[in-house]
Amino acid sequence: MPGEAAGEAASVHDGLEAWLVATIPPLMRHLLAHARRRPAWGELTYQQYNVLRIIDGEGPMAQGEIARRLMVSAPVVTRQATALAEAGLVERQPDVSDRRSVRLSLTARGRRRVRAMRRELLAAAGELLAALPGAQREGVATALEQLRVLLPATRR
Repeated sequence: MPGEAAGEAASVHDGLEAWLVATIPPLMRHLLAHARRRPAWGELTYQQYNVLRIIDGEGPMAQGEIARRLMVSAPVVTRQATALAEAGLVERQPDVSDRRSVRLSLTARGRRRVRAMRRELLAAAGELLAALPGAQREGVATALEQLRVLLPATRR
């Protein structure tokens, strides 16, 4: 397809699977590049944003549960939590129900930051989608709704 990087080009003729794999990651990288130009994103990564987003939406949570929801290993979340705690965005607390576990909660600063990041991510997505005519936007909305069935229930 025109405008795609070599090795990533695919079309429906290559199979739906190849088209999905070739489209979603570059689209997310493009969206995140737009979002990272905004102040709230600063030095944080998308993975760190996701840790903050989960805690903001669900409340204080064990690091292991966050790892499960992000489908990453526990050490990945531990590293992210260390950076976020050093930035004053999360607090680590012992889990009273499991001594081996650490729960993460947002600080007031972390709550403000993750919500600002979400607003900026949505604004960046809006800018990208604005280029599409109405009928195409409706088609994208329909396709995204249909793709949600591929997501694990905890991520919907």
